[in-house]
Amino acid sequence: MKVYRFVEKILVLGLLCLCCWTSVLAQQSGSAASVSRSRAIVNAGPNAPVPTTGTYYPTYNAPAAVFKIPEEIAVEEFVNYHKHRLPLPKWGQAVAMDTRFGNSEFSRSQREAVLQIGFTTAEVNERTDLRPLNLVLVIDKSGSMADDDKMSRVKESLRTMLTKLRPDDIVSIVAFDSSAQVLYPASRIGDGDGVGRAIDCLVPDGSTNLHAGLMLGYAEAKKNFRSGATNRVILLTDGIANTGITNPSFIAHDSSVNNAQGIDLSTIGVGLDLNNDLLRTLARSGHGLYHFISDYKDINKVFVNEVQSLISSVAKNVQVRIEYGPGLQLEKIYGYQPGYATGKVSITLDDMNNGLTQVVMAKFRTDSLTNPLPVKVRLSYFDVKRKCKVEEVQELQLLPAENDSCDLLADVEVKKNYTIAELADSLFQMAGLARSGNYPQALNALDGSVATAYRRYPNMEDEDIRFILGIVEGYQRDLKVYNDQFHRRDCGGCR
Repeated sequence: MKVYRFVEKILVLGLLCLCCWTSVLAQQSGSAASVSRSRAIVNAGPNAPVPTTGTYYPTYNAPAAVFKIPEEIAVEEFVNYHKHRLPLPKWGQAVAMDTRFGNSEFSRSQREAVLQIGFTTAEVNERTDLRPLNLVLVIDKSGSMADDDKMSRVKESLRTMLTKLRPDDIVSIVAFDSSAQVLYPASRIGDGDGVGRAIDCLVPDGSTNLHAGLMLGYAEAKKNFRSGATNRVILLTDGIANTGITNPSFIAHDSSVNNAQGIDLSTIGVGLDLNNDLLRTLARSGHGLYHFISDYKDINKVFVNEVQSLISSVAKNVQVRIEYGPGLQLEKIYGYQPGYATGKVSITLDDMNNGLTQVVMAKFRTDSLTNPLPVKVRLSYFDVKRKCKVEEVQELQLLPAENDSCDLLADVEVKKNYTIAELADSLFQMAGLARSGNYPQALNALDGSVATAYRRYPNMEDEDIRFILGIVEGYQRDLKVYNDQFHRRDCGGCR
């Protein structure tokens, strides 16, 4: 309950921070739930109550303890959790692309190359410059929302949040428990009195009919659907659907039908006991973001980020393609869901909003030792403001080094982001190995990335790297305990 109460307090603080979004410059790279949930699980400790979702293994000789494996490690979310130092867009440009190698030279002894593709969008400063907003808040008010007076705190925060929107913005509030109700029909906020009275009606009770709440939210969004406006639903829940239509596939299908009609969806999860896969699937289909509230570090990641994406989306249908010729072998794309073909790889990115910084990290191996090796990066997206498709191509070359050795990560930004990518990838590898029962190899995966990070940064002064490293070291610690107890059991308690 301690972890859950803390999450509840953070939800309130996060909503309050959302009200001050115009004065905060936060990283807005996209969904960040994987980082937050992974950190929350490991920080809860081996003796915390076991949620009903995810994968957990009992620890021998410690009946109350478990080794907890997060259900998903999205490597790209770890890499993009912090704000990157990248060039900003030029005037009239929606998205700026920056391509660079960790070192544009390769040698006989260092026949590898790391490519970073970076993206930035402009910050938003004036709300009057933003697109009209048609927003539906779908709020879970099931019985669990009453714990520790959580609902009354959320109500107070919602009142403050909504006063910061523009009078002409259209907002509606849908609440659900065992059934769904419209508490505030879709209409302009005006002076906010009507919305305030609707918020007063939020009283926790009953089960969790997520499907009914979500479908009613879409229906409200359709009443004031406007082409050229931001039409979006935000779903906030702390549980798992247990009433009405509960099959995640059916819920996802019905949601996607509405997304195809131009209504976007973002999801916010509160607490560890929820359907992580469903919330991520819903957000991905809805061209929105999936967030998870863990602690203070998630406030800007959730609420400041989300308000920017609500009212200032700048690029949709974003595609990146990397093309390379003979002499280069693509070893890995860190995260995402790349589509591979001979000599090229394509990646679909989430819709981009104002204030975004984001990178894609790729690792190559070189076969040629004498010839320059060209790489071409193509970016395409739909520019929301200009209402047209934009394409950009940048070309790079890897050159043979004059010396027999060279630094793979001479560029400091590439070095930092690649180190974080390797740490996150080791978490991904660890989770798969642990699920298959190969705990020693799972620990080795973490040991290797941690040792490499400290070798590159002996003093570990970079806050962003330390943050991700702390998550990895938490799982490393718990896995060492698990392996030690497993070994003692097999050898009869020998030392």
